[in-house]
Amino acid sequence: MKYICLFKEKLFLLYFILIFLNLKGQNWNLVWQDEFNNSSLDTSKWIHEIGTGSQYNLWGWGNNELQYYQPGNTEIYNGTLKIIAKEEPSGITDNWGVTKYFSSSRITTKSLHDFKFGKIQARIKTLNGEGFWPAFWMLPTNGSWPCDGEIDIMEQWGNNGNTSVSTGAAHLGNCPYSQSTHFYNSFNHNIASGSYADDFHIYEIRWQQDKISWFIDNVLVYTVTPNMYPAGYNWPFNNNDWYLILNLAITSNGPSNSTTFPSQIEVDWVRVYDYVGDINGC
Repeated sequence: MKYICLFKEKLFLLYFILIFLNLKGQNWNLVWQDEFNNSSLDTSKWIHEIGTGSQYNLWGWGNNELQYYQPGNTEIYNGTLKIIAKEEPSGITDNWGVTKYFSSSRITTKSLHDFKFGKIQARIKTLNGEGFWPAFWMLPTNGSWPCDGEIDIMEQWGNNGNTSVSTGAAHLGNCPYSQSTHFYNSFNHNIASGSYADDFHIYEIRWQQDKISWFIDNVLVYTVTPNMYPAGYNWPFNNNDWYLILNLAITSNGPSNSTTFPSQIEVDWVRVYDYVGDINGC
C-alpha cells in the first residue's frame, strides 16, 4: 500500500511539473504591434512599396502580377487597415513604360522594424474573387532571394467561389536563382465551412531555431524543419533579421468577369512576440 501511495504521489508531482513547463513555454512577450486605431498609416512602423517592381528588375514583382502598388489604396478607419484592389481603366504607367490596369497596395516594415524568432501573427479578413492574391509574409533584411529565404505566413488565391484554402510556405535555395535551385515546403489548409472571407482569422507562425510552425486561429496546421529539405540547401531561417509585408496582388491569370472591384482585405492588427522559455512547452 505504501508503494502504491508513493507511486501516486510521484504521478501527481509529475503532472504539475508538466503543467508548469507547458505554461512556462507559453510566456510570450509582446515586442511590436500595430492595432490600426489611427486615421492613417503609421509611417514610423510601415512604408509603402510603389510601382510594378520594374525598379528592382522584378517585372510584375517577379510573378507577372497585374497591379500597380500605390499608397492611395491603403485606408484606415473603424479600427482596421484596408488594402483595396481597384480597376484602372486608363492604366497607370511606371517609369519603365510598363502599364497596369489594376491598382492595390503593399506595405512593409523594411528599414523600420525587423525581427528574428518568436510569434508573428495578424488578424485578417480576406476576400473572394478570381485573381486576388492576399499575403502576409516576411523577407530577410538585406537578403538575396532565394538563398536567404522567404517565409509566407498566409497566402490565399481567390476563385469564383469561396476562398476555402489558406496556405503558407518556407522558401530557400541557391543563388543566383533558377528554377532548379529553388525549393520550398508548403501546406494547404481547408476551412471547415464557408469562406475565409466571411470573417476575421488569426494567421500566425511560431518560429525558433531549426523550426517554423504555422497556426490558424491558434490551431497548429503545419511545421517545417531542416531535414524536410534536400541535401545541399542551406537552412536560412536561423540567420538575419526579417521584416513584415502585407499586400493584395492581382495574379497573372487575372480576374474573371464575376470578380468584383473595388475589393479589399481588412487587417485588424499585427503583433510580434518574443518568447520566454521553450517555445513548444516541455
